Amino acid sequence: MSVAYQLVLRPNPKDKLAPKKYYASVKASGTTEFESLCTTISDRGTCIKGDIQAAIDGLIFSMKQGLAEGRIIQLGEFGNFRMSVGGTGVEDSAEYSTSMILRKKIIFTPGKLLKDMMKTISFKSAGVKPPEVVTEP
Repeated sequence: MSVAYQLVLRPNPKDKLAPKKYYASVKASGTTEFESLCTTISDRGTCIKGDIQAAIDGLIFSMKQGLAEGRIIQLGEFGNFRMSVGGTGVEDSAEYSTSMILRKKIIFTPGKLLKDMMKTISFKSAGVKPPEVVTEP
C-alpha cells in the first residue's frame, strides 16, 4: 500500500518573504472509526468487540489520569505519550507565573513497531491542490 500526497503551495516556513513553493502534504484516504477498529481487532483474535471497546475506554481513562499527573504513558512497542507546554519566557525565574503557559499539547513518540513501518512506507502522487482563492469583501 502507498500513502497519497498532494503538492500544496505554501510560504517558505523559514522566510515568509521568499516566493511560495510547493510542498508535499499527506492526503488522507479516509477515517477509520472506533467501531471499525474494534471490529477489525476482534476479527483477528479471541476477544469480542465489547471487550475491546471496554479495554480501550479503560486505557484512555488511565492515560488521561496519568497525563494530568505529568506522567509519561508508555504503551510498549506502540510508543509513548507525554505532555508538553509552551509560552512566554522571563529573564528572572522569580517573575514566572503559570499564566505564561500559553500552549498545552500531548506529544506521541512512536515505538519500534511504528518506526519500522515508517521505514518501509511508499508514497504515490495525488496531484496538486489548487491554490485557495481569497476574495475581498
